[in-house]
Amino acid sequence: MSNIKLIRVDERLIHGQVVTQWLNKAEANKIIIVDKFLSANEFLSNVYVMAAPAGTDVIVLDPDAFVTKINNNELNDGHYLVLFKLIDNLKECFDKGFKPDEVQIGNVGSKEGRKVVYQSVALSEQEAQDLVEMNKNDTKIYFQQVPGEKMVGLNEIIKKSFPDLN
Repeated sequence: MSNIKLIRVDERLIHGQVVTQWLNKAEANKIIIVDKFLSANEFLSNVYVMAAPAGTDVIVLDPDAFVTKINNNELNDGHYLVLFKLIDNLKECFDKGFKPDEVQIGNVGSKEGRKVVYQSVALSEQEAQDLVEMNKNDTKIYFQQVPGEKMVGLNEIIKKSFPDLN
């Protein structure tokens, strides 16, 4: 996984912060979006492909295809920023054997069943449980909006927002 430079959960996917800050900070020249819905929708996938800066390749994969590429060591042709729109897609990859060293949580929007836990991150109890499980299995989970901002560890967020999960 040495060619994966950053793994980020951000519902906005390719947008200003990712393009202007995280892509450069991670020194990535390719983006992988892992999302079941987008991978099945060619039109929307193409919108994200076109939103990337010139010279930045974008691949949209479902969780199965992503894990297959990881397992077959097929990501050796560049430096990758991997974006997950949803925590459940990340958890699905994790359950299928994808065990990253760390995952950055950037933006998860508020909606019914979620509560705001950090800046622009809202989690449901299930999403929090999924992150706790990954964190307990040696994947460092942290929250960070932009480079230069202090990273906040998952345990700190869980302690405040979901104390029963600790």
